[in-house]
Amino acid sequence: MRTREIHVITERWYFYCLDCLQPYETTYEAQHADDGHGGDAVAWRRDGMAIQPPWIDPTCPGCRGLHVKVLPHGRSHVPRQR
Repeated sequence: MRTREIHVITERWYFYCLDCLQPYETTYEAQHADDGHGGDAVAWRRDGMAIQPPWIDPTCPGCRGLHVKVLPHGRSHVPRQR
């Protein structure tokens, strides 16, 4: 039986709430492993709990708003208002 190697990467994701206009960030653990079919499987965790990926239904921790924009990876500044 082949043992799967698991790589745990800590990732910081940045968000911007379109309801209260506040930026915020959250740190996640991404556990990467071979899916057994030549692909990559990723399991997401926050505070030790299994969760959905960061881009699935984010909720603002300040106002609990559901209109949240996920900022591109590595971008921590607020998007321009148009």
